[in-house]
Amino acid sequence: MTFKLSNKLVPIISKSEFDDVASDFLKKYYPQALSEPMAVPIEDIAVQQMNLQIKRVHISEDLSILGQIFFNSGCAEVYLKDTDEFGYETVSKGTMFIDPDVAIERNGGCERNTIAHECVHWHIHRLYHDAQINAGGNITVALRCPVDAPIEQSKTKRTSEDWMERQANGIAPRILMPKAQFINRVNDHPSYSKIHNNIFHLELLVDDIATFFDVSKQSACIRLSELGLK
Repeated sequence: MTFKLSNKLVPIISKSEFDDVASDFLKKYYPQALSEPMAVPIEDIAVQQMNLQIKRVHISEDLSILGQIFFNSGCAEVYLKDTDEFGYETVSKGTMFIDPDVAIERNGGCERNTIAHECVHWHIHRLYHDAQINAGGNITVALRCPVDAPIEQSKTKRTSEDWMERQANGIAPRILMPKAQFINRVNDHPSYSKIHNNIFHLELLVDDIATFFDVSKQSACIRLSELGLK
């Protein structure tokens, strides 16, 4: 998929195109996920298909940063939980930090979404960061991804980082729950026809769908809503 770029080399992608971007990502790296519903093996895709290195290190003191990806080699700040202080670690280009507490204090689905989120940055935002590297010399260029989405600004007030986070936040769950395969799985579920005005069957559907795709219940529920399935 070819993107128009802003004058700062950030892809210009509307929300209505997020599913298409997710589909193109899977076509390139794991087309099997577009053939049948499955739990997309996002960590294998990152390591084996995208040649990224995943390191589970504490990034922030309060888990305010879930993941981080590095666009060049250098030195990165990390939080040393055992001694409650910050230190530095040498990283190479294409290294992804995932905080191990994401899976422990949140859930495995959130960790998988964080990996997908960082994969999106690597897949579509490298031109922007290459330009930053060329402008900044030897400065380590990385993108830290906070637990909370950026506060919604008017389009004219969004920074390049705001746009990139918005794109990664929107595309990552669509990679883990591809549109057609998600709809097929929901339609085949025995509780789907019973969810209207029945909270028990809705909760059962959300639980089963989240388990099948290995995502959080919140993410599965949002996907149901945005596709008009509940």
